[in-house]
Amino acid sequence: MLINQYTNDGPVALGFLYFLTGIIMLDLFIILIVDLVNKNHHVIQARLISKHGHVIYVLRSNGKVNKIKIAVPEILVQLVPEQQVEITLSSLTHIPLHIVSINKPQVAPKLRSFDHIDWANHLINKALQVCNGSVEKPLRLLAHILAAEKVWLARINGEDAAAISIWPEYTLEQCEHVREHNKIGYQTFLSQLKEADFTKIISYQNSKGIAFNTTISDILTHVSLHGSYHRGQIAALLRQAGEAMVNTDYIAYVRQLEIE
Repeated sequence: MLINQYTNDGPVALGFLYFLTGIIMLDLFIILIVDLVNKNHHVIQARLISKHGHVIYVLRSNGKVNKIKIAVPEILVQLVPEQQVEITLSSLTHIPLHIVSINKPQVAPKLRSFDHIDWANHLINKALQVCNGSVEKPLRLLAHILAAEKVWLARINGEDAAAISIWPEYTLEQCEHVREHNKIGYQTFLSQLKEADFTKIISYQNSKGIAFNTTISDILTHVSLHGSYHRGQIAALLRQAGEAMVNTDYIAYVRQLEIE
C-alpha cells in the first residue's frame, strides 16, 4: 500500500517541482523585463581576471573583485582574460543583462629576435674563452655590442644613457655580466610592451649630444641589426686567426630550438 501511494504521488511531486521552477523562471524573466523597461540597472566597467566554468571574475576600478555568472555560452567564449568589459547588471537580481567588450588586450608579438641576440652574444663569449691567440679585437667588438644594447635599453626606459661608454674595455667576465643585465632588461621591457607602443616616439641624445626622436620599433630593429653586423666582424676575425667557426645566424638559433 505504501509502495503504491509513493508510486502514485511521484508524478504529482515531479509535476509540482516543474511548476515551481517555471514560476521562479517566469518571475525572474518579468523582473528582467521590468528592469530593462524602467532602466532599473547599473553599469560597471572592469577588467576580466579569469573564467571558471560559467563564472567570470572581474576587477573594478575601485579595486574590488566581482564574481558574475554568465548564462549564455556564446558570450562566455568571446570573453578573454585582461579584456576590458562594460557590464550592465540588474539592480534587483544582479544578473548581467548586457556585456560589451570595450577592447581586447593589445599584446605585442613575441620578439624572438631578442632571444637570438642573447644566445648569439653568449655563443661569442664562449668562443673567445677558448681562443688560443689574442682576443683583443673581437673582445672590443663584443663589449661594444653589449654596451650599445645597454645604452638603447636605458633610452627606451627613459633613463639618461650619457654616462655609458659605447666602447668600454670589458673583460670576458664583465661581458657576461652585462649580457645578463641586458637580457633581463629587454625581457622586462618587452613583456610590458603593447602592440600600439611600437609606434611610440623616444626622445634622446646620441653619444655626441645631438637630439633625436625615434620610434620604439626602429630602435629595436637597430639593436638587432647592430649586433648582427658586429658579430659578423667577430666571426671574420676568428676565422682569420684560424679559430673554430662560430655561426650566430638567426636561422641557426631557430634550428637549435627545433632540435631541443
